[in-house]
Amino acid sequence: MRSYGGGIYGIDAHYESEGMAAIYLLVSEGRAAIIETAHNTSLPHLLSALKALGVKRENIDYICVTHVHLDHAGGAGSYMREFPQAKLVVHPRGARHMVSPAKLVEGVKAVYGEAETERIYGEIIPVAEERVIAPEDGRELKFGKMTLVCYDAPGHAKHHMIFFEKSTRSLFAGDAFGISYRWMEGADGRWAFPTASPVQFDPAAMIATTEKIVALAPEQIFITHFGELTNVRKNAALLTEGVKKYVEITEAAAGDKAKIKAGLAELYRETAEKEGTTLPAATVEESLRVDLELNAQGLSCWYSNSRKK
Repeated sequence: MRSYGGGIYGIDAHYESEGMAAIYLLVSEGRAAIIETAHNTSLPHLLSALKALGVKRENIDYICVTHVHLDHAGGAGSYMREFPQAKLVVHPRGARHMVSPAKLVEGVKAVYGEAETERIYGEIIPVAEERVIAPEDGRELKFGKMTLVCYDAPGHAKHHMIFFEKSTRSLFAGDAFGISYRWMEGADGRWAFPTASPVQFDPAAMIATTEKIVALAPEQIFITHFGELTNVRKNAALLTEGVKKYVEITEAAAGDKAKIKAGLAELYRETAEKEGTTLPAATVEESLRVDLELNAQGLSCWYSNSRKK
């Protein structure tokens, strides 16, 4: 567990390995909210953090997921069962998938395969509909002296929300402000790249969401993959340029996944070198192996869908 100050704590979900997915715990006057749930096996790590901080389980008011992709929401049912007084906060477009997750799980199996989905996520437990909050854009959730403002944030997915905590000016972005693993340290701090995983990537919407985030003027942004970004404007520019390059790569490849993947690998190597990351190029590519595959799939899907319109 890491303390970021102001009652904000980051917990490593141990999603496949360390430093891949974070859960955030916000504590104010003994009340608390959880942002992201990763997968079922992340729950013991969250419970250990609560015990260390002396936060009572019955004082968890909200469990928020930025979107219903299972590396963010796969553990929601287990968490809700553990904290029976809490409300689950999820985008209106994603709420039904938390209540009846069968279709969501089938979609994940289509990407990962049945065996891998079962290995990573196990059983996806439904959440009772009466315990779900599907907030409109701008709705405020209060606990202790903290206030979380919920905002619609499409681009990565149509069912994506971000959460802005007013007292600390902290924004919890899920996948709406890219991916930045701990090794992605450059001469000017951490750098991020856009995530375009299947199947709802929308480049124009992602750029608009990036602009929305900058307009909120957060002092720090917490991303699920992984941790805190403080160089907000620098990364906003990098992400916007990255989305545009994704489109260029995909259109030049005419949607061919293998060609997109090769183009992305080159882009990531070039960005790492430009930003001053000291890892060898081959290590950068291997470290981003899963992201390369998912982003290539997502961009190929976007290309196909955009040609149907």
